[in-house]
Amino acid sequence: MQHVEMLSAALGLLGAILLATRSRYAGLAFVAWFVSNIGWLIFGARHDHWFFFVQQIGFTATSVLGIWNWLVRPKLGPFVPTQEQEQRIHAAIKCALETDFVVLEHTPRVLQTSAPVTYDCLRHILLTGVEVGRELDNDGKGMP
Repeated sequence: MQHVEMLSAALGLLGAILLATRSRYAGLAFVAWFVSNIGWLIFGARHDHWFFFVQQIGFTATSVLGIWNWLVRPKLGPFVPTQEQEQRIHAAIKCALETDFVVLEHTPRVLQTSAPVTYDCLRHILLTGVEVGRELDNDGKGMP
């Protein structure tokens, strides 16, 4: 049991170091923490530390989430909308373009900064926004 405790403590520290250094291996911190959490779950159960055990369940869940966000999801590639999402994107952009056209048509004076925007341009902006949002989430800079 002492080996489990030592290994769990060492992996917990290794995870903290990996993330703190912000190296290209930072995502592996969550793998180290996941293995550490499993060790702490074993330790807590064997010693009847049930509040500690429950806490480690929560930490294990955050480790799995970190593995997903840092290691798995980036490997899945860029966002490619499904056919249903593509239809919703198309409808939203079409509505925005029609609204803008009506506003421009009924405005006696158009600002000099106004320019016609195409569907493809708006679609590119939307998909780029999705990608940038993912990158910000991965960097920890996204909005909560």
